[in-house]
Amino acid sequence: MQSFSQFLRGALIATFAALTMNAAAADPLSDGAAAYKPYAVEHIGIALAGAKELQAAARAGDVKAAQAAWIKSRKGWEAAEPITGEFFSKLDEVIDAWPDAKQGYHAIEAALFSGKLADIAAPTDKLVADLATFDKELKAPGFKFTPQGLINGATKLAYEVGENKSKGGESPYAGTSIVDMQENVEGIEAVYKLVFEESLKAHDDKLASAIDDKIEDVEGLVKGDDLKKVDQAALKRNGEELAVMLQSAAAKLNLKKPTVGE
Repeated sequence: MQSFSQFLRGALIATFAALTMNAAAADPLSDGAAAYKPYAVEHIGIALAGAKELQAAARAGDVKAAQAAWIKSRKGWEAAEPITGEFFSKLDEVIDAWPDAKQGYHAIEAALFSGKLADIAAPTDKLVADLATFDKELKAPGFKFTPQGLINGATKLAYEVGENKSKGGESPYAGTSIVDMQENVEGIEAVYKLVFEESLKAHDDKLASAIDDKIEDVEGLVKGDDLKKVDQAALKRNGEELAVMLQSAAAKLNLKKPTVGE
């Protein structure tokens, strides 16, 4: 899998080329939303591939391989989380229900990381089916992301990282809550840089740079592999500040102010 920086470089080059070729009719935000779609497709693809590997490992009775596959699938999903609830709310509810999960990732997690493979067969089959549906709908030629939906999703996730996930995370049995947050921040960064940053620079270069810096601050706070070492107060503050900045960016770009905390 290519790194995010490699993906971003290629996507920005392609977007700039499209704008240059059709400058008179260009809609930078819509072009950015189109440039973001391959990122989402790639990461939902990782989620689906990991779920299929989980399914195979569970059937083979290989606990360690099943656990590794669950983590792989989650990483893909969490990087795409700016769009999961905003554009695919019904699928999001069954794939990533939390904290009282009856199905999806977290219904599987507790049993899987206790070594109880017999308990995860049916929910894993359901997860694979739901992710396959998600993947198909996302890849459909007629499906397009809207700039408003993308700014909504990125803003809500920034707030969630600060307000909810900083309190202990959502993958306690797997012990990968910090990985969830790392992937979330990468996902927010992808939306911002691919869709909004260049347009925002034309309206408010200072705010554009401040958002970039704030994303780096949040990234720095979730580095490492031990959630207990995270400065949760600082993460809460910086996540919420990033959400407020993204709300301000929406106004500068003539988009509606995203709501958070609902």
